[in-house]
Amino acid sequence: MRGPIGNRPGKIAITGAVVIAAAGIAGCGGGSSKPAASAALTAATTPAASANSPTINVAGHGDVEGTPDVMTVTMGVQTSDPSAQAALQRNNEHAAALIAALKKQGVAAKDIQTVDLNVSPNFDKNFHVTGYSASNTVSAKLRDLSKAGEVIDAAALTAGEDVRLQGVSFSIDNTSALVAQARADAIKDALAQGKQLAGAAGVKLGSIRTIDDTGTQVPQPQAFGYSGALREQAANVPVEPGSQQLSVDVVVVFDITS
Repeated sequence: MRGPIGNRPGKIAITGAVVIAAAGIAGCGGGSSKPAASAALTAATTPAASANSPTINVAGHGDVEGTPDVMTVTMGVQTSDPSAQAALQRNNEHAAALIAALKKQGVAAKDIQTVDLNVSPNFDKNFHVTGYSASNTVSAKLRDLSKAGEVIDAAALTAGEDVRLQGVSFSIDNTSALVAQARADAIKDALAQGKQLAGAAGVKLGSIRTIDDTGTQVPQPQAFGYSGALREQAANVPVEPGSQQLSVDVVVVFDITS
């Protein structure tokens, strides 16, 4: 968060052509943030302002908080056997059962993705091959957080001691409304700073010459790790999504009028 308005930098400068630029950033959807979109609107020059007239430049900041509504869980199965084929076969059976359990609990097929598949040898201290390990890991987006713990429990039960829960992350599916609110707060902040600087300088704040969105910080998924097997005592997994912060920064150029 930035400090009080009185402590923020401001400056009086000379700027060029009269352009009002509005920058916008759409919200996160499906498990990832969407790319920025911008538009520019050219305003007609008024007699009160010219390309060489003095201006006041200020930076505005807006912060908002949102509650995550999507949890991505990364889990899978790991099996070992003296035979690579046997290790892989058992792994395939357990992985298929885990994925089927996720779908049965209402997780859409488009929200389930294989992220790792591996078969590797195991060695003793003398580097002799003693067997093979197979692993199959998937990530699943859970969109009903009230049932997230139940879904994880059901999937884990299908593989018993072979199940591995590698971690979870939380995200906000659609941040467009939050971005709009943060942008509005940033503009209000810039207006307040512009009025303060104009008053301190003994001049009158004129119309807005340009608005530039210099950065929007959209919350990224927050990951929480879980190492090892998901054993019986870890059942009934509690889920708390917490909150995430989103911010927007703008630079606004005002004309100075007499």
